[in-house]
Amino acid sequence: MPTAGSTDFGVPASGIRDQVLLAAWTHPDVPGPELALIACFGVWVDAVRHHLRRHRQAATAERYAAKLRANLAGPPGGSVPRDAADPVERGLCDLRARVAPSWRWQLDTALIDLLRGQPAESAGSVVSRVPNPIDHLELGRGPGPGPWAAQLVAYGLRTTLPAEVTGGAAFRAVHNAFCDVVLLRSPWDPASEDAERSGSVVVLQRHFGQSRPLAMAMLGDLQARRSQRFDELTSAELPALLAACRDEAQRETVLRYVQGLRDWLAGMLAWRPNAAEAEVEAATRPAPARQRTANRVRLPDFFMPFDTHPNPRLEAARRHTRAWARQHGLLDGGAPEPAMRQWTPSGFDAADYALLAALTEPDADEAELGLAADRQVWSWRADDHLIASGGGAEFLSRLPQLLRPDSRAAGASWERALTDVWRRTTADLGSRPRREIAVRLAEMLELRAAELGAAETADPLELLASRRRTCGGELTAALLRHRHAPGIPAELFATVPMRTMATTFAEVGALRHDLFRYRAGPAEAHPVPDVVTAIAAFLCCGPHQAVAIADDMCTARLRRFESIAHREIPVLVEEFELTAAAGTRLERYVRGLQQWTAGELRWISVTGRYAGTGDRPRRARRALGRPGFPRQRFLRRTPG
Repeated sequence: MPTAGSTDFGVPASGIRDQVLLAAWTHPDVPGPELALIACFGVWVDAVRHHLRRHRQAATAERYAAKLRANLAGPPGGSVPRDAADPVERGLCDLRARVAPSWRWQLDTALIDLLRGQPAESAGSVVSRVPNPIDHLELGRGPGPGPWAAQLVAYGLRTTLPAEVTGGAAFRAVHNAFCDVVLLRSPWDPASEDAERSGSVVVLQRHFGQSRPLAMAMLGDLQARRSQRFDELTSAELPALLAACRDEAQRETVLRYVQGLRDWLAGMLAWRPNAAEAEVEAATRPAPARQRTANRVRLPDFFMPFDTHPNPRLEAARRHTRAWARQHGLLDGGAPEPAMRQWTPSGFDAADYALLAALTEPDADEAELGLAADRQVWSWRADDHLIASGGGAEFLSRLPQLLRPDSRAAGASWERALTDVWRRTTADLGSRPRREIAVRLAEMLELRAAELGAAETADPLELLASRRRTCGGELTAALLRHRHAPGIPAELFATVPMRTMATTFAEVGALRHDLFRYRAGPAEAHPVPDVVTAIAAFLCCGPHQAVAIADDMCTARLRRFESIAHREIPVLVEEFELTAAAGTRLERYVRGLQQWTAGELRWISVTGRYAGTGDRPRRARRALGRPGFPRQRFLRRTPG
C-alpha cells in the first residue's frame, strides 16, 4: 500500500488514506497485490493533478503532461530512470514495473488518455472559459476519470471484453452512463470550499447562474438521475451485451465486468456517505415538469467568426430550381401529413432553397449553383418524406439501386429526382469518391430513420453524434473536400485536427438547425428529435437554459474550428510537405467550410421553414430592398 513516503508527490497523508479507502470500497473482489497497485495509481493521479495546478500557464501544464505521455508511449518494457529527479516520474516508473506485462499496454493507453484531459482541467482553474454541462460530460467520457475507472475495473478483475461487445451501441450506452456518474461524483466534496474551477459544481454555477449551495443540490439531482439511468441500462441492455458474445466464457466475462462497474459506483457512495445521502434525497424529489411550447424562447445572437456573400447568380438559381422541382413533381402539396404541407409553390418560394445554395456556395458558377440548389431541395424533401412515412423503410430498401450509375428510377417522383441529382453530382468523381459519397448519403438517411423511430428522448451527445450525419454535415464536408481539395493525401484528412474540423463543422450546423426547429415548435404529428429537447430532458432544465447551453456548444465548436485553422493546419502543411498548389487547395477547402457555416446560419434565420409563417423571407427581402440578401440579426463576431 502507499506509504508516508508518497507525500513526496505533494499529496497529503489524508489524501493517501482516501485513495486506499476508495480502492477498497470500489474494488471489493480484487486480490491484495492488485488492490495495492490500484490504490497507488490513485495516489499518483492525484499527484499529477496537484502538480499541474501549480502551473498557472496552460502551455506549461501541457508540456509537463506531454512529457509523461511520452514516457508511457515508449516500449512496454521502457520507463524513465528510477533515479529521475521528478518524484512523479519515479512513481510512474515504479507503477509500470508492477503492472502485469499482458496488461501494460491497456493501462498505458488509458493513462495517456487521462493525461490528455489534465492540462485542460488545470487550465480551467485559471481561465474564464468554463465548459457547459453537456461538453463537460463529453470530456468526461473521453479523456476523463470515467474511462480510467472502467479500465481499472477490468484490470482488477482481469476481464478482457470481446470487440463484438465493446463496439456495440448497448455497451456504449452503459459505458457513457458509468462515465457520467464517475465524473459527477469524483470532484464533488460538499464540505470543501476549494473545489476545482473545472469541477461539476462550477460548471452548473456558471451556466445556470446558481449559488454554490443550489449548484450542489442540482448536481445531486443530476447524479441521482444518471445513477438511476446506469442501473436501468445495465438491466435493459444486458441481454444485448450477452447476445454479442460467442461463447459461455465471454458471457461470464461480460457479467463480471458489469458487476464490477456496479460495485465501483456502490463503493464510491459508501466511501462518500454525505454524497450518498444527497443522492437519496435527490432521487425522492420529483423532476420538474418540462414543457415544449412554440415561439416562447428568444434565440441568442449567435457567434459567427466567418462571413459570406450571396452568389450573384441567385435569381437564375431560383428560376432553375423552381422549374426543376415542378418538372420532378416535388410541388404536389396538399398532403395530409404536416411534414409535407410545405411542398406547395408558395411554401417552396418561402423556404428559398436557392438562397441557401447561394449563401453556402458564393463563388459557384451557374451550373454548380443550380446543382447545389437542387441537392438542397431533394435533401429537405427526403427528410420530410422520412418524417411523414415514419422512417421510409421501402425507400431505404431501394436506395442502393437508386445510387447505381445506370439507375433509371421508375418509382415515386422524388426518387426520380434523386437519380438526376446523383448522376450530376458524381459525374466528375472517381470510383472511390463516388463510393464514399454513396456511403455517407445512405448513412445519413438510415440514421435519420433510426432517430425518428426512437422510442425515448436520446442522450444529447449520442443524438448530436447522429445529427451531424443526418443534417448532412458530414456529407457536405466530403463533397467540399472532393471539390476543393482533390489530390491531397487522404492521410492528411485522417489526422486528428482535420477529423475534428469536419466534426465541429457538422455539429455546428446540426445544433443551429435544431435550435431554430425548437423555437418554431413541433410542426409534425409526432415530435421530431432535436438536441435542444434532449438537453432539456437530460438536465431537467427549462427551454431558455437548454437554448443557452446549445448556443454555448456552438460557440465552443466554432472556437475549436478557428484554433485548428490558425494553429494546426499550418503545421500539417509542413508535416506533409504540401506544395504551394496543394496548400492553396487545402485553404479553399477550409474556406468552403467557413462560408458554408456562415451562409447556412444566414439562411436559417430567414427561411420560411422555421418561421412558422410562409412569408418571412419575402418580408426580409423587401425590408432590405435587395432580393436574396437576408438580414443578419442572429450574428455576433465575438463569443459571449
